[in-house]
This record gives sequence, structure tokens and C-alpha cells, in this order.
Amino acid sequence: MSSFKRLLCAVSAVFVLFSLSACAFPTKIIGSFPEPEDTVKEFFDSVCAGDFEKSDTYLDEVSLVLKNQPDDIFSEKLYAYLLQSYSYTVEGQVKKSQFSAECSISFTYLNFNLLLDDLKAGSTKLGKRYIAESKEGYVTSDENGISLTDEGAKKIAAEVLDAMMTKPEKYYSTNTFDIQLRYNSYKWLVYIPDDLFDAICGNYESVK
Repeated sequence: MSSFKRLLCAVSAVFVLFSLSACAFPTKIIGSFPEPEDTVKEFFDSVCAGDFEKSDTYLDEVSLVLKNQPDDIFSEKLYAYLLQSYSYTVEGQVKKSQFSAECSISFTYLNFNLLLDDLKAGSTKLGKRYIAESKEGYVTSDENGISLTDEGAKKIAAEVLDAMMTKPEKYYSTNTFDIQLRYNSYKWLVYIPDDLFDAICGNYESVK
């Protein structure tokens, strides 16, 4: 083969390689794929519904699914009231470029920091009453006297929480969060900031 033909073959190979690369790494989104606005709404709709397995499909490198499910009456009630508190509003327009998007979200949630003092005070008051009454199913007695059982303390906290949640708005917080999205593998992924992650968890980490 002449040097000229070898050169043509080499050049042709380069163009084939470039064509394959261009197909693998498109410079623009084509076809009918979800818009970032749809992804934002679907993500927050699933969060508000408590469907965290679905919401996780829109996230990258973070999970909202509980690793430990609530296993007592107080935890179950607290979790249920947290889910009931969720609401959101997309503030303004979702700004989109080729492979990224951003928007602001107003998110409302049950803030554990706001209910903690009232919960402790109410539980202490009710606990003292039940001890004085030797309330069956709540207390135990031994040589040291009458005291609450662990289960009794959790039941008392659940009862106090129920009373507090007759006017739950007192314990709600509403904050605005900036959301980033990235287009990856033919879908939009939501990147939530740490403070929004904490809000979805009711700011649980800050009250532990």
C-alpha cells in the first residue's frame, strides 16, 4: 500500500472515531426527555407523599430512604406528622442551560427544634401525673418506688405529641432552598443542599 493510501486510511479512521465519540457525548439534548420542571415537581411530589424510594430515583449519591424504620408508637407518630407537614412551591421559573438547571423551592416542614421544649415539658407533667396515679400500662414499682417504664414513657410522649399537633402550624418552618439539576444518562438528577436534606428530616440531626 502506498504512503498516500495509508494516510487516507488513517484520516478515515480518525473521522470514524470522531463520529462515534460525537454520538457517545452529544452536545445537545435531543428527543422527548423529561424537562427539569417536571423532574423537580415529580421529586417533591414523591417527597410530600412519603414515597422516598421514588424520590431517590431523582437523586445522585444521597438517599432519603430511612435506614431504620420507626419501631415504637412515638416514633411512628412523629414520622407520620412529619410527612403530613410537607408542602412546597416552585418559586419563579426553572432556569435551564444545555446540561444543567436551577430553581428556588419554598419548602414547609415540621421542625423538631420548635416542638422539643413543649414536648419535654408536656411529657414531664403527664409523666408525674401517671406516676402519682400508678397508671396501669405506664409504670412499674420496685423497692425504689414507682417509675415509668420505657414503653410508658414513649406512650406518654406520643399522647403529648397528639395534643400538640391539634395546632401543628406552630411547629412548622418554611424556608427557601436553591436546587441544582444535572442532565445525566437521559434524565435530570436533583442535587439537594444539606440544609434541605436536614429540613426533610425535620432537622432531626440538630436536636439529637
